[in-house]
Amino acid sequence: MPNTSSSSADVQLKTSQQNYEPQISSAESELIFLEILFQVYLPPVLIVLGTVGNCLTIFVMRRKNLCQCSISFYITAFACCSLVMLYLFLGTEWISKIFNQKSVDEKADWLCPVWQFISRVISYSGIWFVVAMMIDRYIVIWHPKQFSNLCTLFMAKFVAIIIFVGLVVISIHAMWTFELMDNGCYTYHPENDVHSVIWTWVAASFYSYIPLALIFIFNVLIFTGICLKRPFKSHQTQDHHSLLFTYTTLATSMFYFLLVMPATIINIVEHTYPPSWQQDKELVTQLAKANLTAHYMAWLNMTIIFFMCFFFSRTFRVELWDMLCSLCCRHRRRIYELQTGSQSTHLETDSCNETTPL
Repeated sequence: MPNTSSSSADVQLKTSQQNYEPQISSAESELIFLEILFQVYLPPVLIVLGTVGNCLTIFVMRRKNLCQCSISFYITAFACCSLVMLYLFLGTEWISKIFNQKSVDEKADWLCPVWQFISRVISYSGIWFVVAMMIDRYIVIWHPKQFSNLCTLFMAKFVAIIIFVGLVVISIHAMWTFELMDNGCYTYHPENDVHSVIWTWVAASFYSYIPLALIFIFNVLIFTGICLKRPFKSHQTQDHHSLLFTYTTLATSMFYFLLVMPATIINIVEHTYPPSWQQDKELVTQLAKANLTAHYMAWLNMTIIFFMCFFFSRTFRVELWDMLCSLCCRHRRRIYELQTGSQSTHLETDSCNETTPL
């Protein structure tokens, strides 16, 4: 006779296990979808676009007609930083995700602080080059008499050195504040350590808050100057190319500001929200989705400089077209020389065969 009591107990046990299986909410499923989309499929697209666009921008800005302009140097420096960030940080992050490997800063104890220091110096130099571009255009519009003295290639190189030296000073604290832990490379904050808390906000101010505020202020000033002074008509003696790149600088700074601001706001929220929010699972999931989206929105800034120059600068389009035409003409000339050379060699061989006795 079958044991009905044990079979009914098994049925009840299976039913209870099914009832207590964790259910994935719609917000969590959306988060998983965004992680796959942003971390697997988006990085190679950004790397390809950024590589082509930034390389073309660098080649155009280094041409004879533009290489002596201070604004061209800033745009070139921004494009170079974007290339380094795309390959050194986004590329390694994508490879680690694809092959399910540890990130570079998790490979060894000494790599954790060194990698964090290098990443901060390189990544935050981009926003300061945007600020330098804005100040350069501000001088062109509001102080045209000082343009020839302040907006020179020498001053642009000097400003670049100041930017990197300042970021090294601000970021050097990463060498002793970051440690490799079980869950990754993070800052170590001892209890009641006021120095760590203060220095974190000081670094964040120089990394994001101050340059974003400067970008906003100079955006307003440059836009006002363009509307009121019309520098393209009133200052014909100034550098024509530099004036035309004013629109490019204004558009680049606006897009940069809009794409970086969400990540900055979410960073402030994550460092200031009350501990009670962690009990709300739905809210934590929504914050994770917003953080992931804002993170890759900021990465778009590494690909925009070519499109800003192309759409907002006629000078850039002309120089780009001339460069491409010269490359095509050079290639065709090379092919023509090879063809004519082979034909002449063939004719000479035929004539030798006709005149040389057997």
